Amino acid sequence: MTAEAKTARAAKRLLFVCYGNICRSPMAEGIARRRLGAAVEVASAGIGATGGPASEEAVLVMKHVYKTDISSHVARPVGAYDLGTFDYIVALDPSIYHQLRDYWQVPEEVLYGWDIEDPLGSGYQAYREAALAIERRLGQFLAAVGLEP
Repeated sequence: MTAEAKTARAAKRLLFVCYGNICRSPMAEGIARRRLGAAVEVASAGIGATGGPASEEAVLVMKHVYKTDISSHVARPVGAYDLGTFDYIVALDPSIYHQLRDYWQVPEEVLYGWDIEDPLGSGYQAYREAALAIERRLGQFLAAVGLEP
């Protein structure tokens, strides 16, 4: 998609990417949707996603802490999207950043790297901590790119 086409589109598009799209990126998607509403189109994907629901702990944290329902989430592989249509792509850890840059050829001007620890298999409290870290980082990111509502 050309820069002109992106400019003509009303809403900005934001993609969160982790490994399996069952923990961090669905939580990031849910937190961002809740915070941004319809102002920004938000999605998530995984480098190694193979389908399936968000993890039980991610669903519980989103429900209890953020009053957001992600129970209908289905993990999507990053290849399911035309990455060129996103204004911002956030890799949730350095390994994902490098894969998106090097393998998927995501331009660095739209690619952002965070360092959110993967809570998979670590229990509810680790998921809660990951979600809180995502929320803090999201606030910084939105202010930096001028998307703060």
